[in-house]
Amino acid sequence: MSREEGKLSNWRVLKEAALELSKGGATVFTRKELVERANSIDPSKPASSLDFEVDLVTVNGVSKDKYKDPEKLFLFRVGRGKYTLYDPEIHGPIEDYIPSILPPHRKSIAKSIAEALRSRGFTIDESRTSTRPTSPDLIAVGSSGSIGIWIVDPSGDLKAQLRSMAHALGSAIIERRNYSEAIVAIPPTLASHVDAKLREYLESWNVRIIAFREERRYTLGL
Repeated sequence: MSREEGKLSNWRVLKEAALELSKGGATVFTRKELVERANSIDPSKPASSLDFEVDLVTVNGVSKDKYKDPEKLFLFRVGRGKYTLYDPEIHGPIEDYIPSILPPHRKSIAKSIAEALRSRGFTIDESRTSTRPTSPDLIAVGSSGSIGIWIVDPSGDLKAQLRSMAHALGSAIIERRNYSEAIVAIPPTLASHVDAKLREYLESWNVRIIAFREERRYTLGL
């Protein structure tokens, strides 16, 4: 192994093993072949641990602990103990296999904001939510069009919140053309980190930053 053993996570070792098998001509391989190849890449990984991980990285796997991050889902089960590399062109979009799940705290915020928006005449179009990494957490549909809303989780420390905000802003810019307006909802603690120049720049991309109010329920001042 060219890198120091143990530095890669189990799913990355399995992904490298699957790619090696595929490049070697094995379009379909067994679970045992995959684990053995992964173990040869990093002998420090116990075979039992790698075997358990196979279910977590399988797109059409049934494990309740299956990863939700599309980057970590790269196998497709084609038969008992047999796998191939997942190909959305062949097997269908990733959205068909993994539900849209928000972290518990962000989910409660999304629920409160959705209720507040419904009370103001908006329809929350949950059927259009997606598991794409850049998709919004909520889509509010009103008389003037649809609004994509990205929510920054306030439960982490400041560094985690800033990182989450950066991802949300980038996602909103990428997805903005799909909506009449793109809104990034941030906790009040981040408001001081967003200056007027940044707001002006984002608004030129049709993206607004709004701090949600943390009261009995989370609300947006639209």
